[in-house]
Amino acid sequence: MSSPEDITQPAEAAFEAALKALNEGETENIPPETVQKLLTAGAKLYCRKLTEEDDYFPPFRPEDVVTATEAVVAIAEMMRSADLNTFDLAMWMSRPHSE
Repeated sequence: MSSPEDITQPAEAAFEAALKALNEGETENIPPETVQKLLTAGAKLYCRKLTEEDDYFPPFRPEDVVTATEAVVAIAEMMRSADLNTFDLAMWMSRPHSE
C-alpha cells in the first residue's frame, strides 16, 4: 500500500508547475502526452474516490478558478474520447451523490 506522500508531493509539484506555465503563457513546450497523463490520473482518482470510497467532494477547489469555457472544453473532449453522448451524460447527471 502506498503512502499519501507518494502522490501528494509530486501532484503538488505538477500542479504548481502547470499553473506557472499557464500564468506565464509558456504552455507550448508541455507535451500533449503530459496533459493526457495528468487528466487520466485525475479522472480515475476522482471516480474511485466518489464511486468506491463514497467520498464526495467537488472536482475543483474553490480557490482554483476553472471557467465555464475551460470546464466545457475538457468535458466535451473527455466525452468524445470515451464515446459518450449527451444522453449518457444526462443519465449520469441524474445519479444522486452523497454530500
